[in-house]
Amino acid sequence: MDAVAGVGPATVRLAFPPEPRLLGTVRLVVGIVARKAGMGAEGIEDLKVAVSETCAVAVGDLTRAGLSDPIEIDLVEGADRFGIEVRDRAPANVPNPGDPLDGEVDDRELGLALVGALVDDLKTSTLEGGGNRTSFWLRRGPELLDPLAAGGPAGSSPDVPDDLPPPLT
Repeated sequence: MDAVAGVGPATVRLAFPPEPRLLGTVRLVVGIVARKAGMGAEGIEDLKVAVSETCAVAVGDLTRAGLSDPIEIDLVEGADRFGIEVRDRAPANVPNPGDPLDGEVDDRELGLALVGALVDDLKTSTLEGGGNRTSFWLRRGPELLDPLAAGGPAGSSPDVPDDLPPPLT
């Protein structure tokens, strides 16, 4: 984590080569960091799908361009939300043998449409020197910020029945 206590949001930074086999590892890391940040199960799944889709598009674009530049990901924990920024150095308009015909949607547009449906805030831009930046946030619900707001006793989780033993730590 990059943040100093009380100074700013905590950030985890990842970089990985554009290899499809690594997308599962990225999903796993996103899930672990989001869970530690207090995201609920549904939010974690949405974030994992969103980052997978964004990274898969970047992997495809970089591979078609013949580049091995790493894909960079920042996982940012805010006070009431969790964010992800994905950066890649894929050039714009990389030719693809299966490119859509006029009027059809390309892989990047389709991927961003899916991501936009899963997250609260989606922004895309071009990086200086070429490449893409995609960032998105997902807000935590009030029940995730205050376990007492969900009606459960202090220290209990609303998703776990009271008759189960405490988890091993």
